Order: sequence, then C-alpha cells, then structure tokens
Amino acid sequence: MVLEVTVKDSAGKVVWSNKKVFMPVPQQLGMGDRMGRGPYDKSGLLADWALHPLEEKQEVYRIFLPTKDGKLPSLEYTLEVELWYDPFGYRDEEFSQLFRKEVKKIKFSEKEPYPGA
Repeated sequence: MVLEVTVKDSAGKVVWSNKKVFMPVPQQLGMGDRMGRGPYDKSGLLADWALHPLEEKQEVYRIFLPTKDGKLPSLEYTLEVELWYDPFGYRDEEFSQLFRKEVKKIKFSEKEPYPGA
C-alpha cells in the first residue's frame, strides 16, 4: 500500500508532495542482509509496516507552503490524498489499484496570518 499526498496551487503546480509505503520488510529467504522481493517472500521479517485488515492508522503531516515576502503567493490550494495497492513496489497499469482518493480545496483569507511569516 502506498499513501501519496500532494498539494497544488491554484495554477495546478505541485508545491508539496510526500509518499509513504506500508508493507512488511522481509529479508531474502530469512538470512543475510539482502531484502526480499515483497510481502509474499517474508520468511524473515525485519519490520511490519503493513496496513492490516480493519486496522486504522493516522498520519500527520506538517506542510510548509512557499512564501514571498512573508505572504502566500496563492490563497487557494488543492490537497490530494491517494491510497494505492502496488503489489510489485512500483506503479503498474495492469496490477496497481487505486483504493481511495480524496480531494479537498483549502482557502486562506487575506486577514489570516501565515504561521512562520
């Protein structure tokens, strides 16, 4: 599972993005320091960062937007969050599946101070 978070300005330009992978981290064949191919090859598990059925996880992000002279260049941003199933560790048209996508518009007002400015 891959969680992708993207923030775009009003022109559609990406100003911030992050990607987090949730999967078990196996050793290859349970020995040595070589990593296995994926969750199906987990005879020696080093860490389990997977999303298990019915398990809820909360991710918190601090998103720093670009400023010019202490002001935001745009007052409207789009936040996109996607949760993908990538069985081979990369995006594949045939096997990857989008589980959930959320899009939210965020608007700042002129009077609203920007933290850190």
